[in-house]
Amino acid sequence: MPSNLLNADINFPNLQGKSTEEKFGTITNYLYMLLEQLRYSMANLGVSNFNEAEIENLANIITEPVYIQLKDQEGNLLSLTAEMDNVTSRVTDVEGNVTTLQQTSSSMMTSISNLEGDVSTLQQTAGSLTSRITDAEGNISSLTQTVNGFESEISSVEGTVSSLTQTVNSISLGVSNGSTGSTITLYKNGIAASSQYIQFTGMVTFSDLSTEGQTSINGGNITAGGTIEGVTLKSLSGSDSGFEVCYGNKYSNIQVGGIRYDEGGSGSSSEAKYRMFIYTNSGWAMKIDSGAGMSIESAANMYISADQGVIINSTSSYNIDLRGAGVLINSLPLEQYIQNVVGGLT
Repeated sequence: MPSNLLNADINFPNLQGKSTEEKFGTITNYLYMLLEQLRYSMANLGVSNFNEAEIENLANIITEPVYIQLKDQEGNLLSLTAEMDNVTSRVTDVEGNVTTLQQTSSSMMTSISNLEGDVSTLQQTAGSLTSRITDAEGNISSLTQTVNGFESEISSVEGTVSSLTQTVNSISLGVSNGSTGSTITLYKNGIAASSQYIQFTGMVTFSDLSTEGQTSINGGNITAGGTIEGVTLKSLSGSDSGFEVCYGNKYSNIQVGGIRYDEGGSGSSSEAKYRMFIYTNSGWAMKIDSGAGMSIESAANMYISADQGVIINSTSSYNIDLRGAGVLINSLPLEQYIQNVVGGLT
C-alpha cells in the first residue's frame, strides 16, 4: 500500500538497457503506482498534511459567503449558508418536515415545522430564552424567560388567552376571552383577585394574624369569631349553638350578650321544641328602638315577663288599644278584675 509521495521519487523507472517492450511495461507499472498513490493521498488529505502557514493561506482564500447544498435520490435536502454575520442550516425531507438553525454572534434560533402546518421555534440570546409552538388552526403556546421574570401564555384561535407571569415580587394568573377576564396576583404582603364570578368549593377559614378570632365557611354553615367595629363575636361552647357578643377586644373581652339556639322547649313539635334567644348578660340593658312603626308578632302565645314591673306607655294623646276575644288581667276578665279592684264600673 502506498505510504507517501516519496515513493514516486524512489521508484522512478530506470529504462537504460531495456528493450522497447520492457520500457513500456516498466512505465505502465509506474503509472499504476502513481495512480494508487494519488488515490491514497487524496483520501487521507487533512490538516495534518499542511503546515500552519499553508493552512492560514487557505483560510485567507475563502473571503466570500459559502453556500452548500446536498440532495439525495429520495429528495431529502441539506443546505448550509455561511456569511460574515450568520450561519444558517436547513434540513428538509420528502414528507415536508423542515428544521432550520440560524446563528449570529448575539443570538441563536431554531425552527421545526411539518407538513400539517405545526411550527415550534426556540430563540436564545444572552438575556432571554423564548419558545413558541403554533398549530395549523392558529392556537399558540409561548414561554419567555429572563433573569428578572418568567412568562407563559396560551391562546386559542377563538381569542381565549391564559397567562402566567412570575417575578421576584409577584405571581400573576390571568384568563380572558376578550370581553371578560379573571386575574389572581400573589404579592409578598397580599393577594389581589378580580373576576365577574368567584366560586369556593370546600371549607374556607379566614384568620386574623394580628388579633384572635377566625371565621369558617363550609357550605351553608358559617362559624364566626372576630371583631366588627370594636365588637368581638365568639362562638358558644357546649350543647348550645350560637354566638356571644363581647365589647372591646381580646384584652378587655366584656361579654355583653348574644344569640343562642337550643332544643329546650317544653313541646314535642318543632314549633315548641326549638328555641332562639336574644339576650344580654347581667349589667347590660336591652333596648329595641324603631324610627317608625314596630310590630311584634307570634304564631303561638306571646309571654312578657319582668322582675321589676312592666310599663306600657303611649306618649302624647294616643291610646293603648288591647284587642282580643277576651282581655284578661291576672287570669280574670277585664270587667271582673275592675269590679274586684275598684268596686264596679263607673
